[in-house]
Amino acid sequence: MKNSLFLLFVFLMSLPSGAQKKWTLNDCIRYAIENNLQLQDIAIDEKLAETDYRRSKWNLLPAVGAGINAGMNYGRSVDPNTNGIVHTSFFNNSYTLGASVELFRGLMLQNQIRYQKFRKDIAENNRLNATDDLAFDVMTAFFAVVYFDELLKIAHEQKALSELNVKKTQVLVTTGLKAQTDLLEVKANLEKEELFCIQTSNHLASSRIYLKKAMNLPTDQQISLDVPTGNPAAADAVVNLPELFKQHIAQSPYIRSFESELQASQARINISKSGFFPSVRLQAAYNTGFSETDIDENKRVISFNNQIKNNRSQFAGATLSIPIFSKNAVRFEVKSARLASEQSQMKLEMARQTVRYEMEENCNELTASWKELQQAEKQMKADSLTFQAAQRKFDQGMINPVELYTIKNRMANTSSQVLNAKLTCEMKKRILDFYKGKRFWEDGKPVFLHNQTGEGNQ
Repeated sequence: MKNSLFLLFVFLMSLPSGAQKKWTLNDCIRYAIENNLQLQDIAIDEKLAETDYRRSKWNLLPAVGAGINAGMNYGRSVDPNTNGIVHTSFFNNSYTLGASVELFRGLMLQNQIRYQKFRKDIAENNRLNATDDLAFDVMTAFFAVVYFDELLKIAHEQKALSELNVKKTQVLVTTGLKAQTDLLEVKANLEKEELFCIQTSNHLASSRIYLKKAMNLPTDQQISLDVPTGNPAAADAVVNLPELFKQHIAQSPYIRSFESELQASQARINISKSGFFPSVRLQAAYNTGFSETDIDENKRVISFNNQIKNNRSQFAGATLSIPIFSKNAVRFEVKSARLASEQSQMKLEMARQTVRYEMEENCNELTASWKELQQAEKQMKADSLTFQAAQRKFDQGMINPVELYTIKNRMANTSSQVLNAKLTCEMKKRILDFYKGKRFWEDGKPVFLHNQTGEGNQ
């Protein structure tokens, strides 16, 4: 029993570490959201906007300040009690407590709060939109790895067939059933397919690096992709684009960001207009102090506590400031703010237009890729049967290598078309789900292939 447990432990420890962690598409996206540096930087921008918004609300409260002054006077000085000139040194200090509050300023402070709120909304939507963009970047990189890994398998299968044909042709040349030129032809095709394997392997390595970069994964860390089995579901035959567009822009952070920018620009106009109105400020202050020149009838310095009580003074007042002429600066500022608001409106319309065209394009590509997949799979079956017949004819010397490899290359191209159509169909379906408000990386929905695409497959 002990020996069995020991052998099991040794077997588990001998398994490659990459096999212990298989990354699904959702795993990759979630890791990227948690670790992507650019997204973290955008999150800091959101916190800064939140801070500015909170600070704008605090500006409504009164400003309160206090001050203490202390000093030693020497030589010719002014007596703080009599304002007369004295020539003796003395110590004095004073204490001040003041407060002021803005009663009216053309509603500038209230509009600044609205402005900063919209700026906060912009920052929040920018973060959400950047998260969505990152998810799609990771998805694109993920499927690129899957594509080149599957394409490399197709290339190796084609290469294996060519190696087998080289061996067959060598035997036929030896027996005199085929010419030496046929052997040279099949060897040339073998070298061509070897080159294609190398190129595909290089593309696979590059796509892995891009995926790791998007995820902020260490470059020396191996990553094995887990892609569940199945075929992509049938594409929706009919999509109500106007209704889908209306549904999407209502919750799209990309569109909401432009809407908040427009609202912020309108608040900016109101802030600028406040310069036309007078401002009223209420102020109050409390002062007291101590000086060694403050003496009683016996020429003794009055005590500190008595001076603090005796020297108290209070002030309360209001300040009215009326703008009369400031070189037309306020009018120009209002005009600039209005133009900026018109520009924000144009940006919003262009963003909606961009989303509408992208939505229509993606829906069209989904339908097209589904049709291409159905036809490519039919063609794949026909090409496979044609190649099998051509291989038998080649073995019997009935066709030359050029005819054989024309049919063989057509079968390989069809295989890559099937793979590309599957991946495109799956990606476009996920984009369509996203338009419907479904973030696929949050619900754990699997993708269609079943494969463990690991670095060791290269």
